[in-house]
Amino acid sequence: MKYITLQALGNFLLYTFSSLVLLGVFGKIYQWLTPYHEYEQIKAGKLAPAISLGGALIGFTLPMLSVSYHGVNYIDFLIWAGIVGVLQIILFKAMYWLIPMQIEEDNKAIASIYAVLAFCVGLISAFSLIPSSV
Repeated sequence: MKYITLQALGNFLLYTFSSLVLLGVFGKIYQWLTPYHEYEQIKAGKLAPAISLGGALIGFTLPMLSVSYHGVNYIDFLIWAGIVGVLQIILFKAMYWLIPMQIEEDNKAIASIYAVLAFCVGLISAFSLIPSSV
């Protein structure tokens, strides 16, 4: 961007605030769909729920960054945000099915695996949204 224009400022504000709202909405939905209460457990000092939730939030944010840059328009951005949110929740549900009851027991090793996988899925999703030159 060579110059700061009103249009550029408008796009910056639109995508920044939309991303923050979408991140908050995703975080809330994620917490509703997990079988334990992250907020209460984090408040009680348990680290595992914070690690797991943090990984999911980062995994959700990475594709949003990519689509905000490479997306066709704002509607495209919103659609992909929904898709990657669902993908992150599916990942959590699959991991929780494979390794149940570990986060609420404050198992930091399992939480770290959850977070790393959420980050990996986010990276894969983000780079999958970059248009190819082929």
